[in-house]
Amino acid sequence: MNKFKNILPPILSIILAFAVGAIILLLSNFNPIESYKSLFNGAFGSAYGFSETLVKMIPILTIALGTSVAFKAQLWNIGGNGQYTLGCISTLIVCVYLPAPMWLKLVIALLLSILVGMIFGGLLGLAKAKLNANEVITTLMFDYIIALFLSFLVYGPLMDPDGHNFPQSKLIEKEVLFDKLMVGTRLHSGLFLALFLVILLFFFWKTKEGFRIKMIGANPNVAKLSGISVNLQIMLTMGISCAFAAIAGYIDVLGIHGRLQDNIAGTLGSVAIVVALLGNLNPIGIIFSAFFFSALTVGGQCMQRFMGVPYSLVTIIQALVIVFVVASKIIVEKRSKK
Repeated sequence: MNKFKNILPPILSIILAFAVGAIILLLSNFNPIESYKSLFNGAFGSAYGFSETLVKMIPILTIALGTSVAFKAQLWNIGGNGQYTLGCISTLIVCVYLPAPMWLKLVIALLLSILVGMIFGGLLGLAKAKLNANEVITTLMFDYIIALFLSFLVYGPLMDPDGHNFPQSKLIEKEVLFDKLMVGTRLHSGLFLALFLVILLFFFWKTKEGFRIKMIGANPNVAKLSGISVNLQIMLTMGISCAFAAIAGYIDVLGIHGRLQDNIAGTLGSVAIVVALLGNLNPIGIIFSAFFFSALTVGGQCMQRFMGVPYSLVTIIQALVIVFVVASKIIVEKRSKK
């Protein structure tokens, strides 16, 4: 019964968001039924459309998993873009400049991405634990710093000399890139790594370490009295959270991009926050939430192309989902206090 109560608010939020979206379509002189049919067909109506939905889902899912780890401990890590970018940079450097066999490059790049994410997150956690630095500010601030650092790299030392001055790095050799799962699509084997991370996180919450993170989120003072080193736990939690985002960068560079490009993260970090919240910070819920938002993105592009509906409507629906989810949680909390 409790699980049903947790699932019901997100489902109702999505239904309400689409209902309000339909009203906006009508007011804009668009047929909501035909528009939503085009959206659905774009995301699921063909093998290519479905594969694109899965491709979009992979980085969003992986970053959202890491975001949920921090949020469980009441640590508001909103810097997924920067942490994703760090994973992209470390992966590119290893795969292009390290003289090693293909399999070894893949292993070292993955381990380096995890290490970079853990160290970066650990430092953010240290600032929170020792200096009481607001993690919302620090994680967001470093988003901009890392974005500028990426621009420096692709316009400077890592720029492809044969790229006609375009802000991008050299291409990674095809032998190192992930295999495609479907001919004629961009769907790649990095999907399996993302799904493995879901399983890993699912069981992680059943371990002592997972319990400690939840306990800090519930009441740090009680956690401290129980013998948990809260400061160390904050550093470790932020490290794990950032490592997930860095792995997302590793997957995307080897699965999709094949190189570094300016603003490679786009809006992945902000979407991942919404996905984590809509999924109720649960690994299984996050899969469905990430799939939904990815389908909305792919289908929205199709709706714009064939129906002439502005893509901004998709953004409005996403925003409405957030509003309704937050509102439902507030209502549930108020009722539980009565």
